[in-house]
Amino acid sequence: MTEPRRFTILRETDATGVSGTGRVLDGVIFHTGQVVVCWRSEHRSITVFENWDAFAGVHLKAHPENHAHIEFFDPDHLDTGQ
Repeated sequence: MTEPRRFTILRETDATGVSGTGRVLDGVIFHTGQVVVCWRSEHRSITVFENWDAFAGVHLKAHPENHAHIEFFDPDHLDTGQ
C-alpha cells in the first residue's frame, strides 16, 4: 500500500475571480486514488474527488488561462499523469 501524497496548487491568474492567485489550495492523493483538497481562501472548503482525473478536470483543465502549477511535497508513489 502506498503512502498519501501531498500537493499544493500555485496559480498566476484567477479567471473566475473567486479564490485568487498564488498558493490557492492544498491536497492529498490517497492510496485509493481519491483526492481531498482544502482551499486556502477565507471559505476554507474541503472537497473530495473520486480520482486525480476528476480533480484535474475541474481545477486544472477547465481554466488553462490560470497557469496553475502543481507542487508535490512527497515522492511519486501514485501515477497522476503529471
